[in-house]
Amino acid sequence: MATVAVGDGPKVVNVPEIVVPSHQGNFPLDSAVVEALPKGDTLISAERYGNSAWSSTARITVQKEDGRLHDYFAKIITGELAEARPRAYGRCHGMEAACYFVCDYLEIDHRPPDAVKLGAKIAELHRVSKSPTGQFGFHVTPYDGKLPLVADWDPSWASFYGKLLQGVYQHDVGVNGYWKELDDAMELTLTKVVPRLLGPLEEDGRTVKPCLIHGDLWEENIGTEIRTGELYIYDSCAYYAHHEMAIGMWRVDHHHMKAKEYRNHYFQNYEPDEPVEECDDRNRLYAIKERIMYSAHVPGSKAREQALEDMLYLIEQYVEEEETPML
Repeated sequence: MATVAVGDGPKVVNVPEIVVPSHQGNFPLDSAVVEALPKGDTLISAERYGNSAWSSTARITVQKEDGRLHDYFAKIITGELAEARPRAYGRCHGMEAACYFVCDYLEIDHRPPDAVKLGAKIAELHRVSKSPTGQFGFHVTPYDGKLPLVADWDPSWASFYGKLLQGVYQHDVGVNGYWKELDDAMELTLTKVVPRLLGPLEEDGRTVKPCLIHGDLWEENIGTEIRTGELYIYDSCAYYAHHEMAIGMWRVDHHHMKAKEYRNHYFQNYEPDEPVEECDDRNRLYAIKERIMYSAHVPGSKAREQALEDMLYLIEQYVEEEETPML
């Protein structure tokens, strides 16, 4: 059997030997994907759509029983990435170690999103979300691109972020190799800067709400539907975190949404936590995770050096000189 999510929601279906009907287009469909389509849909075509570094994506066109044409979006992930990810939407029949995801297709404009609409939408998600455990983390391993994150449940945000950053750094070292200056700076960041900057969020009676964040909130994962102007956010790497963590990505140079207007409009809808005067430095700290992750994905990029610059800046601000002998 396979569990699929199309149309009205998840359903479990028996999977017989299926002969995939012929269809137009340049995207071959696994029989499991065809079986997942709602009863009465007639497959018309499947075309390759968009760009994805870790998967194959397609636009599937069907004809409904009343004659209307309807589109779905499909994603196929193969190999180790498929095996390690949740398989809530189904496994392919004709492809070894492959899983699929299907949803309604939308005509999306990928130009930079409206900062006012985006700030309000992200803030609403953070306000209404509630961690099922009351802690930071997630019930399955989130993946940033092809790389898994350390996201085990933790009641302390400072502790959670330290482990998250350490895990990301290990990915980078595995890809780009050891660099003593960076390693020394990371050690001080994890042992001194993280407790100093994030600890006050949980002191003097203050608490940090675990908010559901998207986790990969860059411009290619945000689009505006051409017909309605509605913003859509997709392809998440979700986990429960400090709400300010969500916009650390909006600081880095390798994404287009680094303009301060995006951060400013978000904070107009969801104010930064106390101590407010350290909010920008917390944002810089959260951006380090994004830079290091990008470095692990794109070996040889400038992101590694930029992460070091951010760490050295924060070390100078928050670590006593006598505690930095290696630098």
